[in-house]
Amino acid sequence: MRVQLHRAAIGRGPGAAVPALDLIVDGPVPVVVAVQTDERPMLVSMLLAGRLRCDSGRVLVDGRDDADQLRRRTALVDTPVIAEPTPGIALKTIVAEEFSFAGQPTSGRAVRSFLADHGLSGYATLPVRALPPADRIRLLSELAVLRDGVDGLIVTSPERHGGEPSQWYGPLAALAERGITVAIVTDYATAGILVSLGARDGSAPEPVPEPVPEPAPETAQPSLSFSPESAPS
Repeated sequence: MRVQLHRAAIGRGPGAAVPALDLIVDGPVPVVVAVQTDERPMLVSMLLAGRLRCDSGRVLVDGRDDADQLRRRTALVDTPVIAEPTPGIALKTIVAEEFSFAGQPTSGRAVRSFLADHGLSGYATLPVRALPPADRIRLLSELAVLRDGVDGLIVTSPERHGGEPSQWYGPLAALAERGITVAIVTDYATAGILVSLGARDGSAPEPVPEPVPEPAPETAQPSLSFSPESAPS
């Protein structure tokens, strides 16, 4: 999946909540979107996931203006206010709720099996805030891709939970290798670290190569032939 923002903005002028952005999110590695201010990561994440319409510019999915498709194919991960689990809720409850959204069995056995597969059985009855940052991002991302049709993740401000970016970047890179489009909306300092780890800067897409001109067709040269009569003596 390829998501593009073309001069997409929320608000206008110097006071715009989100100034005009040009971004491309696609490819086999996570893409970093660096923004500042408290509310902007949430707003940009919602634009990328089709949950919010821009006041100017365009948001495209695979080259088309189709907000419904964008919403169906993307999931917001740990986005403050919008998709952030309540800190005090037990992890097993969070997993069961996500199973319900994905249309999967929500039995205690299914939840325990999922947590065991991800090495998190010991956290089942603890509040979700007890999860180490890398495990939190990994688990919430794996739960999000269980939903039918989701092939894009928008992970919002993972740096706010602490931990080394290298620890939680690995699971997101592994998801990208599985064919999931991953955008990480974060601050500028963290973005620089992630790019050094192999992520791509979404605000600096690779330049489109100039088309190679086709070679001009060869012009047939007139053939010269001499008859014996015209040959010089």
